[in-house]
Amino acid sequence: MKISVVIWVKDEADVLALAVRQLLRGGVYSVNIMDDGSTDGTAQVIADLCAAHDQVHPIPRTQILSEALQLDGPVFGPVVARDGSDWLMVTDPDEFWLPRSGDLRQTRALENHDVVVVERFNAALPLGPVALDPLSTDAGLRDLPLLVARTPLSRQAMAEDPDLRWVTHRIGPKLMVRPETVQSYGLGMHQVATADESLLRRARGQDIVVAHLPFTTYARFERKVQNIAHVFDRYDDAHSGNIAWHWRRWLEIYRAGGLRAEFDRQFYTPEDLAAMTEAGSVRTAHGIFEDRRAEALARRAARAAAEAGGS
Repeated sequence: MKISVVIWVKDEADVLALAVRQLLRGGVYSVNIMDDGSTDGTAQVIADLCAAHDQVHPIPRTQILSEALQLDGPVFGPVVARDGSDWLMVTDPDEFWLPRSGDLRQTRALENHDVVVVERFNAALPLGPVALDPLSTDAGLRDLPLLVARTPLSRQAMAEDPDLRWVTHRIGPKLMVRPETVQSYGLGMHQVATADESLLRRARGQDIVVAHLPFTTYARFERKVQNIAHVFDRYDDAHSGNIAWHWRRWLEIYRAGGLRAEFDRQFYTPEDLAAMTEAGSVRTAHGIFEDRRAEALARRAARAAAEAGGS
């Protein structure tokens, strides 16, 4: 089975190599990286990764977003044609894919579906410098505390309640797709489109999660928000309404001089983390898989009891 991965990146030198190596450990066939004009050393990281791994390839930068989102467009088309991809994943450099088995190719839903929906969980990190060493191993990533008690937030909700942390937001999932069954991705790569979506066989990946680390250093977060301004300059018409509302909010906070305080609010004291872990609102990937297994067993037991009662 060939799983091809595409990463769009700008100014993510701190975490890109860690995410790529996790994907390679997970058995992907290729990792293909498009640098969207980085200035922080990301270009050299990509060059080093390509030199060290035959499966890592650069993708030429594209300027036309609508074409870039098409499966037969200039980003995905050449990758799928070269690899003969069975599956395609699009991910960010701060996302770490964690299959329960350790091998993405063994994700159970891949056997008989076209689109596998993979939940993402923001990391719940303690105050102070973020240690990146645990991100360099599969074991370290599986022990990373993740926020599982999440709320779908909005711009209005955060304006009305200043105590809300964005890190508690129920962020959108990522996807594993059979490239021949879809026509295009949506913004953010959380959805796909095809001529008749009712024909797509979709499933939630029960034995896989994505750990998301949007906050590691303030310098990295500040670069991200500065780059957001450039995204809106280029593609503002594609981000109307509530699309990327959190990006607009961060950009306004940055321009008002409050970005450092916003960054600091995404972290927790050790005491808070301990209490959240005890309450079950913070779990590791191991814990999430255990919870899902227990839920599945409970559902089976309930069905068996209902069937026995009906007979």
